[in-house]
Amino acid sequence: MNLRLFFSVALVFLAGISAGAEDYSELFEEAIETIDWEFGQEWAFTETSLRDDGLFVGHFDPRLEEGERWSLISVDRRQPTEKEAEKYEHDKADHGDSSESRTTGIVGSDSLELLEETDDYWLFTFVPDDDEVAFTESVDAKVKIIKAGHYVESIDIRNHSDIKPGFGTKISRFVMQLEFGPAAEDGPIVPLSINVHVTGRALLFIGFDETESTRYSDFEHVAE
Repeated sequence: MNLRLFFSVALVFLAGISAGAEDYSELFEEAIETIDWEFGQEWAFTETSLRDDGLFVGHFDPRLEEGERWSLISVDRRQPTEKEAEKYEHDKADHGDSSESRTTGIVGSDSLELLEETDDYWLFTFVPDDDEVAFTESVDAKVKIIKAGHYVESIDIRNHSDIKPGFGTKISRFVMQLEFGPAAEDGPIVPLSINVHVTGRALLFIGFDETESTRYSDFEHVAE
């Protein structure tokens, strides 16, 4: 999962959350504002991505020349081949190094409702902003806001019934989890991970089962 796609996905869902019966919009908007979407300009980090084609560990360093900032560390816990390293760096260069092209999405209908409050956090339910009624009516969605630091810690969206987005297609399992937190002690709030799992059938007989899990770690502040 490249950074631009991460930010686009995250922001669409974040922007699709708005206040319900009691107005929590200001609280939520303040929590979003704490997230540093441009952290790649000042922070080096490690990206660990588990996809259907393998486990990839790479490193990003904004101090290097554009096109050379990503390097592949390992593939399936082994040293990458020269071809694999070149493909990885080429793919990353095509996707870009930061969130400069991120989108803000469109705020959906009033849906944010308080589910639980403790001394440490607020937990809300919401309806994802999506034009597909088959999707929004088939999923449960939650967002957790940490009180200390006042930031979004997680978004969890998963289906409670089959999703039927079109003729001959049925999604039996859909799970999306986004996590945010400090890059380091006293560091900015940044995206930490995205996990997606989708299982279903297309054209009634073609099965699919796709998983992608990406985590960002080992943050190092490298700005002068």
